[in-house]
Amino acid sequence: MKNLLSVLFVFFSIQLFSQQLPERSTFEGNSFVWNPAMTAVRTYWELGATYKQQWLGFQDAPKTAIVSFQYPFVDKNMSAGVFITHDNTHPIQFNSISFTYNYQLPLNLFKDDRLSIGIMGSMGEYHINSDRIMVGDASDVLLPNDEVASLIPNAGFGLFYISEKERFYNNGFYIGIGSNQLLSTDLIFDTDGTALNIRRDIHANGILGFTFLANQDLLIEPSIWVNYASKNLTDMNFGVLLEKQDAFWAGLNLSLSQEFSLQAGVILKQGFFKDGTMRIGTKATYNMGTLGMDLGFGYEFYVAYRFENE
Repeated sequence: MKNLLSVLFVFFSIQLFSQQLPERSTFEGNSFVWNPAMTAVRTYWELGATYKQQWLGFQDAPKTAIVSFQYPFVDKNMSAGVFITHDNTHPIQFNSISFTYNYQLPLNLFKDDRLSIGIMGSMGEYHINSDRIMVGDASDVLLPNDEVASLIPNAGFGLFYISEKERFYNNGFYIGIGSNQLLSTDLIFDTDGTALNIRRDIHANGILGFTFLANQDLLIEPSIWVNYASKNLTDMNFGVLLEKQDAFWAGLNLSLSQEFSLQAGVILKQGFFKDGTMRIGTKATYNMGTLGMDLGFGYEFYVAYRFENE
């Protein structure tokens, strides 16, 4: 039992260090949260929300909620977006509002291809709840005696190339690099005259994907997403998505951190939603490593409304 607790302590120390930002969602509509150059790169705008719960077998496991909006100014080759994030990893809570912008340059290497250049600016607030901290020495002067908070800015940048304008138009591919945490300044909490510092590290990511049309309304999309944080913390996610136009989608993902997930969703069109579509999806996650039984399953819900802006 003592050995198991030691392993868990080391494991979660690494996870909390590397997961200073909410863990990435694999739902396609959320990609611009991690790379601002992916903001509304096609002709539809989207209003969406996700809720993610990790590690159901672990008390006070991470929970993340994101509400987002992205809009393409098609005639001006630019897009803008905004998202609000609530991330709770106990005893630290993080709330932020972020704004993204990208400008798209036609390269004419392929028909309708574009290179997007994106930027992000945000302001976040961190809370530490001392009631959630379990310690052996309650008199440690470095421990906060009360709930404290710190406001801190953040910035992001990204590049994203896509070879086609619309899904279900033709075969294509995309590639991008980005960062949603470029500022590595320390978080400084000051309570009762005692400073508590938490170092933030630069986070970066890269994506490569392909879209293949099996027929006019059935698309297959394999992709690779790489996440990197300072101190050489790297994770790679392999995924494949199957989508039937205006009907449903399904997909699976496997990461080098031994996390396996399945997702599925339905697409509701016209009727109450007029010319737009409502996308409703869910995802189940399981860690296949030796700690899988202790961590338990995770899940995520996604809902979004899309409307063409041609």
